[in-house]
Amino acid sequence: MGRILEKLQKKSSQKRIKLKFVGGFDIKEKELEVEEGTRYSEVLSSLGINPETVVLVKDNTPIPIDDFVEDGEVVVMRVISGG
Repeated sequence: MGRILEKLQKKSSQKRIKLKFVGGFDIKEKELEVEEGTRYSEVLSSLGINPETVVLVKDNTPIPIDDFVEDGEVVVMRVISGG
């Protein structure tokens, strides 16, 4: 019984996110499970993406890269600037 409870607690501490990449990325989508308490900036860094070069959008609303990961879909948009 203890193992089952431990497994359920461990599973509930995971967050499932689907990332959609826009603006010149090599990949289009990626689904991940990360530990609760992980920040979006950590996820981006682990994927080799500089968090300062993108904007994150969830439910048509920009979200800070230092927010904690929540379940759901997030669009990762590359910031392009020039003159």
